[in-house]
Amino acid sequence: MDQLSKQAMKYWPKLAEQMGIVGGAWQISPLAHRKDERVTMVALKLVGADGRALVLKQQVKPVDPDGFAQAMQGHMAAQEVFASGVPELFAVDLEAQACVMAFVSGAPLATLLEDATIEEQAEIMRKAGQWLGEFHQATLGAPRVFQPKYTLNYLREVIQEVKDQKRQVIDPRRFLTCAEALSGRQTLFEGRKTAGAQTHGDLHMRNVLVGESVHGIDFSASREVPVGHDIGRLLSDYAILRAPHHEIRPGEVIPILVRNAFFQGYGLVGPEDPSVQLLMRHRVLAEWWGLPAQQDQRSVAQEMRWQGIKSLSDKVFPGR
Repeated sequence: MDQLSKQAMKYWPKLAEQMGIVGGAWQISPLAHRKDERVTMVALKLVGADGRALVLKQQVKPVDPDGFAQAMQGHMAAQEVFASGVPELFAVDLEAQACVMAFVSGAPLATLLEDATIEEQAEIMRKAGQWLGEFHQATLGAPRVFQPKYTLNYLREVIQEVKDQKRQVIDPRRFLTCAEALSGRQTLFEGRKTAGAQTHGDLHMRNVLVGESVHGIDFSASREVPVGHDIGRLLSDYAILRAPHHEIRPGEVIPILVRNAFFQGYGLVGPEDPSVQLLMRHRVLAEWWGLPAQQDQRSVAQEMRWQGIKSLSDKVFPGR
């Protein structure tokens, strides 16, 4: 057992006590871990003598008790309205930033999509879309008029920071051309209706598990926002890291086959929804400005993401 796992297991007796069970005699195996400049976390699978399977997770870094508490609240809020699609949360230690939840079988979208054909990707993403549609349906608010000004005003602040050299980005000239192209399209998104629902808050490909059923994990918020926030986060992550870029038409973010399958599963809005259209593209730019500008400061994963963004930007912003 590595040091991260040993550290997490120190909190198991206290968490088990919250659950009213004995903390010993459980088989332990690693599920996931991450250790980089920004995040250190570990997730372990615990199996009891009766076959009950649990997940013990600890977030070592960042140390953010308020953020961790908000994430736990988001998980519980989602669990309350969509129990079949969210693992049950059993115990929480806010000080240790650790929790225990039910183990659910399935592989992350990122893993399933990696070596899949585009037809297989379409079916996998249809299932992910169906899960997200059911989650949003459970917390659906009244129809609302989408207001792109909040997103685009922030984007304009970023553009100005890059121009003033207060913010460093990779290939700034290319970034500014793409960002200004999106900023200039505000009228395309204004005055159109969208839907609002409780947000997942961090819906990337590793936070959706697909097996016989689909589950979402690692919620980070519980507020109501336009549905394009979650959709844009997930589809842009897929577009950058897993989509076959040669299959993407100029001006689109993902292949049409995959797009149609996802929204067939999702069902609440279609791909022309204004929040989806804006926030997918904005997220590509946000991922861009979030990377270290200097190559020697980027991790292997960050460099892979940059290569995906660089290739994708020619499709998303053709002719700029």
